[in-house]
Amino acid sequence: MKKLFIVIFCLAGFALTFEVVRDINFWFSKNSDDPAFKVILISPGSFSKTSDLLYKEGLIKDAKRFVLMARLLRKTGKVKAGEYEVKLNMSPHELLKVITSGKSVLHAVHIPEGFNIDQIADDLARRNLVDRNEFIKLARDPRMAMLLGIDEPTLEGYLYPETYSFEHFTGERVIIKTMVDKFKEVYNREIKFGAEKLGYSMHFVVTLASIVEKETGAPEERPLIASVFHNRLKINMMLQSDPTILYGKHTLERKNITKEDIRAKTPYNTYTRKGLPVGPISNPGKESMLAVIEPAESKYIYFVSKNNGTHQFSVTYGEHNNAVKKFQMDVRARAGKSWRDRLKKNSKQAI
Repeated sequence: MKKLFIVIFCLAGFALTFEVVRDINFWFSKNSDDPAFKVILISPGSFSKTSDLLYKEGLIKDAKRFVLMARLLRKTGKVKAGEYEVKLNMSPHELLKVITSGKSVLHAVHIPEGFNIDQIADDLARRNLVDRNEFIKLARDPRMAMLLGIDEPTLEGYLYPETYSFEHFTGERVIIKTMVDKFKEVYNREIKFGAEKLGYSMHFVVTLASIVEKETGAPEERPLIASVFHNRLKINMMLQSDPTILYGKHTLERKNITKEDIRAKTPYNTYTRKGLPVGPISNPGKESMLAVIEPAESKYIYFVSKNNGTHQFSVTYGEHNNAVKKFQMDVRARAGKSWRDRLKKNSKQAI
């Protein structure tokens, strides 16, 4: 009986040792010989769910053993949700280090100058970084604006156009806060002193800059465009800016302005109301805000598109009429030309 007990004890010991060796071998051995990279999305949830995902993705060979080893190491509660770049030949040990590191893949997102809330939401949603409707809801929520220190009914104009890096699960609130914080940083550093010196409120600067931003595809024209609007405001003349019509009618795509559009009485239509619209119509960059506080010295009251992203500026209504006939009423002046050509040229120069 004693010998049988010893035999059983030895066999159990051998079995235990064998399992321990298997566990160690599993834990530190490469999953494959393929060094290729792969991006995996770890969603919030149980560690077992994460382990099953890794197994389905071909990153581990035994989901249950992976869970067991992680529990022994007390790591099951330390996995961070996010996107991670891993190698197919990583060992389970190396893989666990990655998904508990919190070093999620960052997505570079460039928000162009002049984008409005809806366009920003569309861009972020295409990248699966936000829920489009939730982003728009929060960006247009007065309570959200108040929480971020912006005393306006929406955050239009205060989501600073910049290149950002966001993780997959950053979330709408953090993304919005990041953009507003960047706006405040730029405004306080570059714009605030000059604006206060001229007696301009932040709302005035951002609103006018948002119109300047939408009116030209030529960056060098911003100070001239701003001077026209300043000159009109001085003589109590309507700004008559087409982009304000489109914004008031919630039209994102460029289109020909109709007589019905011009007569539309929205809080943003500068053809039917004097002065600035009720608020910004886009999110302007630093250069457009600088143009508002440092406009070009001019007597221009009018400008008309030359169909290539630039404008013809005029002092008198007669000069303006002649420019309209030359650049807008003459079909030959418009044929084959587009403001988009200017944008393409600017993009190539930026590269």
